[in-house]
Amino acid sequence: MDAAMIAAWLTAGEGEHTEFKEKYNSRVIESLVAFANTAGGRVLISVDDRNQVVGLPDPIRVVESVLSACREAVSPPLTPLVELVPLPAGAVVVAQIEATGRMHAKSGAVLVRHGRQTRRASGDEIRLLTLRATPEAYEESACPGAAWSHLDEAALRKYFSARAPGALEDLDLPLTLLAVGQRFAFQQDEFTLPTVAGCVLFGVHPEWQRPTWRVTALRFSGLEITDPIVDRLDTAGPALRAIEQAEAFLRRNLRVARLLVDRGTHFEEQDVPEYPLAAVHEAVANAVAHRDYAAPSQVFVRIYDNRWEIQNPGGLLPGLTLAQVLAGGQSRRRNPIIAEILRQMGKMTTVGRGLALIRQEMMSLGSPPPEFHSDDQSFRVTLRSRHVALR
Repeated sequence: MDAAMIAAWLTAGEGEHTEFKEKYNSRVIESLVAFANTAGGRVLISVDDRNQVVGLPDPIRVVESVLSACREAVSPPLTPLVELVPLPAGAVVVAQIEATGRMHAKSGAVLVRHGRQTRRASGDEIRLLTLRATPEAYEESACPGAAWSHLDEAALRKYFSARAPGALEDLDLPLTLLAVGQRFAFQQDEFTLPTVAGCVLFGVHPEWQRPTWRVTALRFSGLEITDPIVDRLDTAGPALRAIEQAEAFLRRNLRVARLLVDRGTHFEEQDVPEYPLAAVHEAVANAVAHRDYAAPSQVFVRIYDNRWEIQNPGGLLPGLTLAQVLAGGQSRRRNPIIAEILRQMGKMTTVGRGLALIRQEMMSLGSPPPEFHSDDQSFRVTLRSRHVALR
């Protein structure tokens, strides 16, 4: 960090990711907690209300105080990057923190950043922060507004007959008891109520509980999202059916080229699809299995003339990087129940292999490598059309 960076922050002024403090006090730690709980940010200590550097009498002590307070006064502790930058007008201490994916509190207060304001989190914000810290818990929570009658008992019986032969017929175990055991439902007083996982996997119409749980697929005539839509699908039904409907949509919009392939002694005609179906299947299944079901957005499939995109709400979970996931062997599932049942149903590969399989299938087809993008809000897979390269 250098004087030019400090000058740029001073010129931009305070905002969603930047705050100025003339001297060190408890408000510095509150701001760092808010940044960690929201989208990250920095506190510049030694800057007055006019965005002027005023200097600090003992900047080394300020650095020590910030680090000490973040360890002792914050739960769980923070480890900000704290740097001392000497300037002609005096030293500036810069404390920076990234969003951690966990919920932090100072003296019991959960703080968030909203614009230029650091404030206490509301009840809804605390709930969302809790889900962000332990996203696996959401699929085991109550499905909003759902009763046992919203589950497809025939589908549940078929599943348990395949997974635990004789449990229903020979042992005469109640279907509700088996569903509770698999965390598809839970007992509340005398009622058996579906969980989010139960509704997603075995709901008659889960999109009635949450319209955003569907997959929306769009075929554009052109290269941009503003181009005409020539085909559309909004899936209905549980996860397995949604995956199959999305795949059927792709197949009917898939272009196939007939190529002459050199076999050495002769040429042979061969049909070559625009995208490898195995890669598309894996991307769709991953999006449905690993999406954030608490988010107010659906999975989007977009087919353009030169590419295919699928985007699901919810990026990689805290502690995972895209490089780790692409390397294989590193995986943490947002919805372990949903993902495991879809694997049992033959719609998912072994955990940690999905993105590697997509890359392998694109390479086998002779296509450009797939593109993966993850941020706090979403995860997106882009496959480039092989047929564009054939023109």
